[in-house]
Amino acid sequence: MTPPNPDTLATRIRPVPAGDEVAGSEARVLWSAFRVPPLGALFGGACVGLVESGAVLIASPQTADYSGVIYGIVLYSVLGLGGGIGLGVAAAILARLTGHAPDPSRSWTLSFLAIFCSTGFVISRFVLQRNVFAEGAVPGSSMLWLALGFVAFSLVFYAFVRNALAKTFLSFVLTIAGSLATYALFFVFWLMIAVAMMLQNREVAEVAPRPVAPELEERPNILLVVVDTLRADALGSYGAPGDPSPRFDAWASDATVYEQAFAHSSWTRASFASLLTSSPSCANRCARKADLLADELVTLPEALQKHGYTTGAIVNNINITASFNFHQGFDTFEFLRPAYPFRASEASFRLAAYQVLRRVHERFLSRTKRVDRYYHDAPTVTGEAIDWLREHGQDRWFLMVQYMDPHDPYFPHPHDGTAYARVENPRPSLDEAEALAALYEGEVSYWDVHFGLLMDWLSEQGLAENTVVVVTSDHGEEFGEHGGFWHGTKLYEESIRVPLVVKTPAQDGGRRVKDPVRHMDVAPTMTELAGADAGPLWQGWSLERGYALRAPKDRLVLAQVDFEGWVGSAVRDRDWKLIENREGPGTPVRRAEDELYFLRTDPGEQQNLGPDPSASWSLDERRADLRRIEAASCEGGVDRVTRDPSQLAPEECEALKALGYLDAATRCGG
Repeated sequence: MTPPNPDTLATRIRPVPAGDEVAGSEARVLWSAFRVPPLGALFGGACVGLVESGAVLIASPQTADYSGVIYGIVLYSVLGLGGGIGLGVAAAILARLTGHAPDPSRSWTLSFLAIFCSTGFVISRFVLQRNVFAEGAVPGSSMLWLALGFVAFSLVFYAFVRNALAKTFLSFVLTIAGSLATYALFFVFWLMIAVAMMLQNREVAEVAPRPVAPELEERPNILLVVVDTLRADALGSYGAPGDPSPRFDAWASDATVYEQAFAHSSWTRASFASLLTSSPSCANRCARKADLLADELVTLPEALQKHGYTTGAIVNNINITASFNFHQGFDTFEFLRPAYPFRASEASFRLAAYQVLRRVHERFLSRTKRVDRYYHDAPTVTGEAIDWLREHGQDRWFLMVQYMDPHDPYFPHPHDGTAYARVENPRPSLDEAEALAALYEGEVSYWDVHFGLLMDWLSEQGLAENTVVVVTSDHGEEFGEHGGFWHGTKLYEESIRVPLVVKTPAQDGGRRVKDPVRHMDVAPTMTELAGADAGPLWQGWSLERGYALRAPKDRLVLAQVDFEGWVGSAVRDRDWKLIENREGPGTPVRRAEDELYFLRTDPGEQQNLGPDPSASWSLDERRADLRRIEAASCEGGVDRVTRDPSQLAPEECEALKALGYLDAATRCGG
């Protein structure tokens, strides 16, 4: 046999690689596996941010806050990139076990879907719970359809995108340089749109000063002051012990004090809707967290604006901003945006991811509690009101000013860096009631000082002699009277009895009115004093007219709640009150079906006569009253207007949680 040629043999035998060459080959495989998932996840996060912020903007175009789009893209891109790094580590481990890197096009597509669909599924679930099922549990069938929808989307996306990345020129996205270049183009495109829209909005001029029309020369200016969460009995004028509100009480001594005034709901948006549209919640359909104030409703500022008044609002609570269509009829509408961490705006504040970031900051990174992180305090609000009046005080004007100091968090005065907040303490113990009430009283006294300064300024400028001043609240606050705290879900007196004081220029001396009056009576009173026409769907009765002239239904107070699963109605006259509790889809606790109270001897509603057979006659009468007033008040109202179901509910849910409206343990995924 012929021996092999050594030269030929040398070409057939591969040299054994050295140790460092084996390590280098393995490192390249691991790097190849690791680098692709972060790229796909980066785009997945960016798309989530675009969709969520775009949904917020579409649902609330009045805010014109296009910076939220850029904020959303950047925030979710960072989070997506973080998730992608984790996916990259997992891919590298898999490559180490199998000896080869996953297909890049498959890895990119799956990483995109992992970030986009997981986030989208969670958010969509909250949309269904909040907007469709009224905060009750989402049925299993709906969850199944939701899951199938995301599965179908994933299959279609995977088939098209993976093939495009593997077989077309789009494969350059699989490289770091290609992905970053594409991302930069994506970001710059939306940045240019946002900047262009914001520049366009800046071109809108401030309302020009209006000369006072001849028909308005004898009409007064109107100042409506609404103090969020101010119980009537927290004021000295309404029987509060001590001296919690000396400035207000002195001012009210020359005004008309309505001792029995009532809101139509026990939380901000529903109550303001009734106050401004002279209608109960069942008519204006603005009772739930997803509801917007309908365009077809004529608001008090719209009626006055049409009559020639210059109208302005200084609001301090996100529940009544342009996001929920409460800017209707205002020439100027200023939301005193809190100093949100990380320079968030009104739109970016409502992003779900931002809310998580904010809560982490507040609980773990911020050692002191700052008032302006939640709302702007009384000195700021008074200063803003004075600035507005300096500019428009020579017009015939209507100004609505909202103070927030009695709303939680409760801050001690002087402020020592601490606060007691509902979001962190959703269920205080009854042992804390006295301490919380003392903090609340301090907040009321703090507001009182600065309300007095605003009244002083009006007098100094000569405006008080031609201005109607109305002071009220949107709702009260609970301090354990019926076993609970905070507000929003109950219809007891501590939640719906509010101060209502009206001071007119022509008034000579103070007077006190004991007849029940309602928030829906405020708007007709103001338009009558202004000589303006009332809205066509308004249901209130001017307080300028005698109580004896009212029809029987107009002597009754209707209050309603449809909030976080609590559903109920109450009807009240001078002596009796019926609370009819209905089991909503998410009612946390089963309550008595009917609660009946005889207020003349039981003003604190401690003795429920509903189960008492001897009071059955009164129970039947009150039930009949409730049916009649609901039939008279609720039929013919507007259709409910809610956020489009495509809007991502968690961001608004969390925005409300910042002011303590939600149970932190069960809502918003917390």
